[in-house]
Amino acid sequence: MKKILITFSSVLFVFLLGVFLFGCVDFEMQTELNKDGSGTMKIHYWTKKSNLTMGTSVGDFSFDENQVKSNYSSGNTEVTELKIEDNDADSTKHVKLTVKFKDFNKISDAKGFAKTKPYWGEGKDDMEFKFIVNKQEQSSGLTSSNVLKYEFEFPAEVVSTNGVKDGKKVTWDKTLADLKEDLVMTANIKKEKKCGLFGFELPIVVLFGLSLLALSRKK
Repeated sequence: MKKILITFSSVLFVFLLGVFLFGCVDFEMQTELNKDGSGTMKIHYWTKKSNLTMGTSVGDFSFDENQVKSNYSSGNTEVTELKIEDNDADSTKHVKLTVKFKDFNKISDAKGFAKTKPYWGEGKDDMEFKFIVNKQEQSSGLTSSNVLKYEFEFPAEVVSTNGVKDGKKVTWDKTLADLKEDLVMTANIKKEKKCGLFGFELPIVVLFGLSLLALSRKK
C-alpha cells in the first residue's frame, strides 16, 4: 500500500510540476519577408529564472546556447545572432536570436519550426502568405497570461489579412484562449508591376520604330 501511495504521489508531483512549468514563457517573433521568399526573423522569449531550477528548458523552449542554435539551424536557416541574458530586476531569463532564412517555405526544416506550416507564393492576383502554428507547439509553455506575438513585414502593400495591418506590417497578438485550434495567419500582398519590354517601355519602343519607318519612307 505504501508503494502505491508513493507511486501515486510521485506521478501527482510530476503532473503538478508540468502544469506549473507550462505557462511560464513569453514569446515574440518579428519577421522581414522579401519578395523572393528569403528574410530575417528576430525571436525573443523569456521566463522566470525560478522555472529553470531543474533544467535548461521550459516546455519546447530551450535556454541553453548550443540547444537554441541547434533548434533553429538547418540547411535553410542560420542563427546569426544569439544572446541569452538575465534580467535581475524581475528575475527573468531571456533568449534573443536572429535567424536568416533562404526560403520561407522551408523554415520547418529547422526543429524550432518543425510544427509550423509556412507558405509564400504567387497567387492569381496577389502574393499569398500563410503561416500555421500547431496548437500543441505553442501551448507547450504558455498560458492565457503570456505574451504571444507575431509580426511580419512584407515587401509590398498588404491587400488583406486576418491580422492587424499597419502599412506593410501585420501583427497577430494571441493568448492561450486563441490556441484551441491551430493558429492560422494569412495575408495577401500586392504584386509589383512588371516593367521592361512588357510594361511601360514597350509602347515607347513601338512608337520609336514606327517613327524610324516613316522617316525611311520619306527618304
